[in-house]
Amino acid sequence: MNVLLFGGFLGAGKTSLILSAAKFLVENNLTAQATNPAKPSLIIIENEVGETGIDDKILKANGLMVRELFSGCICCTLTSELTVTLNELYETYDPQWVIVEATGMAYPHRIAETIHTYGKGVENLKIMIVADAERWEELMEIVPGLVEGQIAKADLIFLNKIDCMHHEALAEIEKSLHHLNPAAQIHCVSAFRGINPEIWREAVWRNE
Repeated sequence: MNVLLFGGFLGAGKTSLILSAAKFLVENNLTAQATNPAKPSLIIIENEVGETGIDDKILKANGLMVRELFSGCICCTLTSELTVTLNELYETYDPQWVIVEATGMAYPHRIAETIHTYGKGVENLKIMIVADAERWEELMEIVPGLVEGQIAKADLIFLNKIDCMHHEALAEIEKSLHHLNPAAQIHCVSAFRGINPEIWREAVWRNE
């Protein structure tokens, strides 16, 4: 299984990016889906119910052939339960992709450490943090430790809501992101306007 672990503060746009990633993955796994329609190629574990919940209706409305097996809340402090869930998914379905949405207050790298230690069948795991460009300064004043902790351990960072910002301000935020995590890939995006498929191709399939 390939696990994409999404994190970021509440309201950063995780749900919109997850839907975009799910659509990209499903559209690029049509052969596997057609070979065994009963076996889902992608499963979403929703950790946080945002303004737009990830459920079957939304997935179908977006043309996605995805089976959502778990919804609701898996508390970020109960990472052992998440690991058990992933192991059950592997043994029952062995999906190619699993997307996990962490809560806004979680440190995804801690969840990843537990998955790496106790998870079964996880071939690849990437931590994808969604940073809120519009509220960057506000969040860095209110919860700097949380934001910095999430970003510092990310494999990829999506700087979202760039359509709400001036170029100069975005450049300063990018500098801050590079300073906090020099090794991470950074993609400046607008979930509202849509994500270029090439961004997902680079983010999902690039092996370090």
